[in-house]
Amino acid sequence: FWKMRRAVAVAAVFCFLSSAMAVRRTGVVPAPRSALAVSGASRRSIRPTVAPTQQNAKLRQQKLEDGEEQKKEGVKTASGSARLDPANFLVVIIAALLLIYCCHRALRPPFLDMEKMSTREREEMRELEEAGEMELHSTFLFVVVASVALMLIFYFMSAMSVLITCLFSFIATIALGAAFYPYVDNWTGNRFSHDTDVPLLGPFPTLAFVLAPFCLLTVVLWLWTKSWILNNILAMSLIVFFLTTIRISSLMVNTCLLVLAFFYDIFWVFCSSAVFGSNVMVTVATKLDVPIKILVPLILSQEGADLQFTLIGLGDIVLPGLLLSFAMRFDDHKKIDLHAGYFAVTMAGYILGLLICEIVVGSFHLAQPAMIYLVPGTLLPFICLALFRGEFSDAWKGIKGSNYIDIVEERP
Repeated sequence: FWKMRRAVAVAAVFCFLSSAMAVRRTGVVPAPRSALAVSGASRRSIRPTVAPTQQNAKLRQQKLEDGEEQKKEGVKTASGSARLDPANFLVVIIAALLLIYCCHRALRPPFLDMEKMSTREREEMRELEEAGEMELHSTFLFVVVASVALMLIFYFMSAMSVLITCLFSFIATIALGAAFYPYVDNWTGNRFSHDTDVPLLGPFPTLAFVLAPFCLLTVVLWLWTKSWILNNILAMSLIVFFLTTIRISSLMVNTCLLVLAFFYDIFWVFCSSAVFGSNVMVTVATKLDVPIKILVPLILSQEGADLQFTLIGLGDIVLPGLLLSFAMRFDDHKKIDLHAGYFAVTMAGYILGLLICEIVVGSFHLAQPAMIYLVPGTLLPFICLALFRGEFSDAWKGIKGSNYIDIVEERP
């Protein structure tokens, strides 16, 4: 079961993060059943399209002036009347808290007692953790697959929307179960920890079958209602799933991934219109409706019954999160206090970068790829501290123990 979970996670990273990057770049959330005005990491509003009749000509002109309708020449921002909202800062807090939790959970799985684990159980866990390791070639593959996925969605929107929704429903069910699994297992006193043999699939934890109906019901309810609350539950579960399943154990691979994502951002946000005649990111984001973003209702900008949201895409959390997870493991490996080590300075840079992005977008209504701020905001503090401490070579090559068991066993 856990080996299959990791295989699913690797495939999901390529599929969903490519889509998540599209959504967070444009900040557009497709309106399910009722139109939603959205503002976020790259913010703009959604309104029901109205035919350009004579009676609404003035309204249409006003929308064009405010930037609420997509123009041909590129990315549009939120209306000029919108202002910086406390929800923009709440997004930063939510992202930071999620990353802190995920990094701690990736370092030490909840309720894991090393003393009670047999040698065979330790070896099995080591194999599972190594299976989720992202190598250098995977970073190049990620950008290629992400770009291909983006183009397929752009040219075959109807078919790809159905395919991605089906894939999401399957992976979100697994992710939700995996997020709550250790807590439910501990709460039930490990009563369902034994495996059940499933024909053709092999042994599965019995608790997985107990959790499956509840997880599936949550996904079905989201598909039916498109509730932003359920959207956030599933999105957060995916973040936990990715960051506790996929890992990078060297600064070299982390740097390669983030730099490639940085230029991926630049091209698809600012250059795709010149190459393809239309902004691919905007087109995909306005029509793709899956919960690969976290939505927070604006506090000061409510307009009647229509909620407005600020958002952050999964890509803005997961990709820097891989570096933050490595920073925490590197601190643990070097026996450095987490409050004064690599994790602390990298997290501070992440918060500062995301905060600047939110302020720029919320105050000046300029569409910004968040990676422009997050890549230097996370990489530079880590590299500077490594150079200052004389540990850059160790960090660049990676830690010898790539997982919790290796690190613990190496300690005296």
